[in-house]
Amino acid sequence: MADPTEEQLDPADVYARELTNFAEALHVLHVDRGSPSYRAVSAAAETAGRVSLSSSAISEAFSGKRLPSLDFTLELVRQLAGPDQEVREDWRERWKRVKLCQRQSVARRRQSKPQHETRHSTQRGPLDSGRAALSAVRLEAERIIQAAQAEAETIIESARIRADEMTASATQMLLDATERGTIPVAERIRLREHTRIALAGPPGSGKGTQSPFLSKLLEVPFIHLGELYRSNIAGRTPVGKVVYGYMNRGELVPDEVMLEMLADRLRAPDTQHGFILDGLPRNLNQAIAVDDLLSATSEGIEAVLNFDISRDESFRRVIGRRVCKNDSSHLAHVTYATPQKYGRCDVCGGPLYTREDDSRDVVAKRWDVWKSMTEPVVQKYGAEGRLVTVSGIGPVSSVTERALTALNAYFG
Repeated sequence: MADPTEEQLDPADVYARELTNFAEALHVLHVDRGSPSYRAVSAAAETAGRVSLSSSAISEAFSGKRLPSLDFTLELVRQLAGPDQEVREDWRERWKRVKLCQRQSVARRRQSKPQHETRHSTQRGPLDSGRAALSAVRLEAERIIQAAQAEAETIIESARIRADEMTASATQMLLDATERGTIPVAERIRLREHTRIALAGPPGSGKGTQSPFLSKLLEVPFIHLGELYRSNIAGRTPVGKVVYGYMNRGELVPDEVMLEMLADRLRAPDTQHGFILDGLPRNLNQAIAVDDLLSATSEGIEAVLNFDISRDESFRRVIGRRVCKNDSSHLAHVTYATPQKYGRCDVCGGPLYTREDDSRDVVAKRWDVWKSMTEPVVQKYGAEGRLVTVSGIGPVSSVTERALTALNAYFG
């Protein structure tokens, strides 16, 4: 028997599924952040003075017992994923989708209940009374459906706009790459039998920005630790169930479990000619373990591409950012994207402001973690002659060109 389509599923089942996926995604963020204790997350939110995140409410959000409020969700994401506005906007849209499913589920329950009561009322009272009750139910159901359709259309339109922006950005990147001669350099690297690279660099250096472009130009997949967690949990793999168990208890996922996921991913056909590791190894122990794993299959990391920026530059990138109060997706920068009119958004004219998370304290904490945990990894690869360092300063296309040129020279 064929599986039911989305339209045939009971709205309550759809909502339960979406809520579970939502909770699992929050768990992945928690792991990516290093699985801080619920009490630590709650204390950080209390210090910021925005939204209260009690330990019990965080536990309920991670377990999928109920959909938290939008403000609670965004603050939790802020604490787990940092001040990245685009990440929070993605979570805002994700929350709206789950909320829509919840409303559809509630509407179905309300629709069913009055119909049941109407059958009894027609037996007990006049026919006109039953017809009036049924008419009221239909009107309410139509109102709920229309509201849900309107919200769905808004979500779809927002997704289309975001997709168009990403497509335009990618197209411009390829045009810039062609003009600068980046693509011929990439073609020379692609002639190699295999290309196995890991990305490194301090906070704000651009690893996450560069990885998809390098992956596209070199025609090898980029593998991110967070995505490994997400795909295994969503796919209900055996190791994914183990990962979910650790996250559900608020515990760190052991390195050996991470390595099992990585080993399985590297057995996929698309990694035959190489890969780009993004987000790991994060500490010295992981670096040694990853080397051991790869050396066992004669597929060690050939080069570690390190994007170098200064502490001051990282501070400038974050602290100089300005956000439009009318639309938080509209961004400006006092140095790199100066608004034409002081204090006003170039897109809509709304007032610009500085977010609380764009502070020196936030950047300083992230740098402290990188210096103590990840910088020793860079030093290890440097001592082994596998480090390729390029400046992370400049337009995205310029950094991509710089990286490929340096890799081409390194590989000879």
